[in-house]
Amino acid sequence: MKTAVVGSFLIAILHSILFYGQKLGISVFLFCLALGFFILYVLKKNNKVKNKKALFLSIPILLIAATYFIFNNSVFYITNVIVLIILFVLMITLSVFEKTTIDFVLNRALYLVLGPIEFLEEAVGSIVETISSLFKKREIEKENNEKIRKIVIGVLITMPILIVVLVLLSSADSIFSNELKEVLRNVFQLNIFDGETYVNLFFRIILILLIAVYLIALLYNILEDNFCEKDTEEKAKWTIDTTIGNTILTILNLVYLVFCYIQISVLFMKTGNMGEFDYASYARQGFFQLMAVSVINLVIILITSKRNEIKKKMTYTKIMNLCLAGFTLIILVSSFYRMYLYEQEYGYTFLRLMVYFALITEAILIIPTVMYILDFKINLTKTYFVVIIIMYIVVNYANIDYIIAKRNIDRYLEDTTATYEIDMDYLGTLGVDAVWQIKRLENAEEEEIREQVGLYMNRIRIEIENITWQDLNLMRVIAKATIAGI
Repeated sequence: MKTAVVGSFLIAILHSILFYGQKLGISVFLFCLALGFFILYVLKKNNKVKNKKALFLSIPILLIAATYFIFNNSVFYITNVIVLIILFVLMITLSVFEKTTIDFVLNRALYLVLGPIEFLEEAVGSIVETISSLFKKREIEKENNEKIRKIVIGVLITMPILIVVLVLLSSADSIFSNELKEVLRNVFQLNIFDGETYVNLFFRIILILLIAVYLIALLYNILEDNFCEKDTEEKAKWTIDTTIGNTILTILNLVYLVFCYIQISVLFMKTGNMGEFDYASYARQGFFQLMAVSVINLVIILITSKRNEIKKKMTYTKIMNLCLAGFTLIILVSSFYRMYLYEQEYGYTFLRLMVYFALITEAILIIPTVMYILDFKINLTKTYFVVIIIMYIVVNYANIDYIIAKRNIDRYLEDTTATYEIDMDYLGTLGVDAVWQIKRLENAEEEEIREQVGLYMNRIRIEIENITWQDLNLMRVIAKATIAGI
């Protein structure tokens, strides 16, 4: 475990250097690269990698991590951290098993995250053992080395206590604090006790220790425990009775038949005596509900599409499931069109673009679902996962804030009737990625718009004022040059 201990401390120190007190930027990519390489190196060294295909998950991990170096979307800044953790856990879990099921992977993934708690004592012991081993090289100097080893351990134990004591003493006596600062400046040329820096130093050391201990315990959990030896248990697959399933499918298809007829006649064909019907208001009533219905339909199809003994036989269940898939596609198109009508009336926002993304993703998922219904040899879970991950990466690289600003500003500038009211309150909340586009409104005719553009530019200027190498980000650099007029 010596390699694991040293590597864990190096990763913990790297984490502190990259993230402590810094904004997210290229640091995320560098950390994910280092962490992934370290964990996979330890697993391979101990012959724990049983499924090399799982290592392909490193591709979406690095692609998503790289977005922190390119874009600045505040929503993805949060969600991507969660997604990266999930992908790392899945990559490790899948890589150490040759054969898995969904239930098994979820169970092992949860145990991978929480299991290290059981090995905290072993982790701390391995740290002490590694430090001790540094002084056990020659038997001739054994006695002297033992003394040195104990002294080093004593110094290491004293360090956090000493920091706390110095902090308290510096806070209690200003003269002592000034003298201590002077000593550090003259002897060590350090200013670590200026302001609140000494408090940050203390917490950084504690954070490094916590991260290192957790990583070591995590590796203990995988290498020393029976984590990898627990085989998948064959469980009876839950299925629904054919008659019950067909009854559910028949009733739902009849309801969707009527609903889809109304959608086609009202939304798409615009027929009937609608009078002064407000299509935008009508559209607002249902896109979220219809999206939820489409998800429910996919789940029902998966439950009722159990394999038949005669594979190629077109059964009543298959026909009903194919009809349900067709109606689901119509519902998705209806929801998409409703969102389009609403967006044409009220403009683009992050949530509205995300609805488009979700609807397109669901529509793509219908293709493998139909193949599953028709008994094609397809791993539906893996296919769903790959499609969702690809679409998530696509939307990350789409530069959503830029698109929102561009589409709304284009409509405002191209509106010759002066009826479109641009929502500057919303555009003013966008991040650095939208600077190029919002700068186009600096010379707008309306004074209120010019004032809000000025407020937005001032906020962004303050946000990107001090760029360090840890939070290096292309959009921040470009935005800084754009605001400066370069």
